[in-house]
Amino acid sequence: MVITIPFLIGLIWLIFNIQFLKKLRVAQHNDSKISVLVPLRNEETHVHKLMMSLKNVTYKNAEFILYDDDSTDRTAQLIEERLHEDTRFRMIRGKALPEGWRGKPRACQILADEASGDVLLWIDADVTLQKKTLEAVATMFTQPIDALTGFPRFKASNVLECLLTPLLHFFVYFHLPIALANHQRMVAATAASGAFIAIRKEVYEEIGGHASVKDAVVEDVALFRILKHHDKKAMLYNITDFVFCAMYANRQETWQGFQKNCFRGINHSYLTGIFLVVFYFLYFVSPVGLAIYGLVMTEYVFFVPLVCIILMRLISDLLAEKLNIYTLLMPVSAIVYCVLLITTMIRTARQKNTYWKGRIL
Repeated sequence: MVITIPFLIGLIWLIFNIQFLKKLRVAQHNDSKISVLVPLRNEETHVHKLMMSLKNVTYKNAEFILYDDDSTDRTAQLIEERLHEDTRFRMIRGKALPEGWRGKPRACQILADEASGDVLLWIDADVTLQKKTLEAVATMFTQPIDALTGFPRFKASNVLECLLTPLLHFFVYFHLPIALANHQRMVAATAASGAFIAIRKEVYEEIGGHASVKDAVVEDVALFRILKHHDKKAMLYNITDFVFCAMYANRQETWQGFQKNCFRGINHSYLTGIFLVVFYFLYFVSPVGLAIYGLVMTEYVFFVPLVCIILMRLISDLLAEKLNIYTLLMPVSAIVYCVLLITTMIRTARQKNTYWKGRIL
């Protein structure tokens, strides 16, 4: 039946697309120095777990530089209390934010300026690393690449997060032509996660560092686009075996965190936003209605669209190592994301401020 064709095509496309996403792995590598750089602002709840994770990293030729970005909580104090536990630890205290800079790019730039590694690896404060992660990074940089990124395995703490965070992986697998993103210098085909970005230091300095994206809220994608503008090879990997992330503590943080990026991720285009809302309702929500119709009319071909989108989500969640009951709720996730996007577009149109970590974005 004709109505099933777009959903079958979508399933085939996703299966084809993910073939081009390589997994981060450990193999033969050199011992290049790696600087792990962590910007922190009001992250007292994450300091203990973060530093325990870094302490357990087995790669010896590394340094861990933590930047307290003018926190108003106990972040700096908690870091200082643990600095003695590993000689690879170092802390930098931040100052007032200069005019023209966003907080995250400024913190990342200062960290890079202080780093002595051949490879710079930025991670977020809510990230934990498997003990062999830096060996895997060193392995990847034995290849002719200039930068790598990937989306971590997310640990959800609330229902809203369970519905939304798997979409970060799904959107990459479904929307991004990964072959073009990884094997062409195609700027439009760019994805990046600020939770885990590694760049050769000489390449970082050549492109102007984070100063080249100093006013960007979604600085991770902006930085990778700059890399491609400079004809650098910036790769997207599946890093879920090595990198874990517990992003938000509650529903409010989850909503604000996604609100911070969802509309900016489409360059504040209302036309694109409206198109996505309509498309997601037609493609990911309407199959529920079709399945109900098929059940009532005993025409089971109408179940095919729902089966296809659940299979797509199943594949995505397996790759992201996030398989659970929420895998079956792709239509609900799509509805929540559409409401989030609509709300954000309305707030932006009304010129309402968005706040993150106590700062206006």
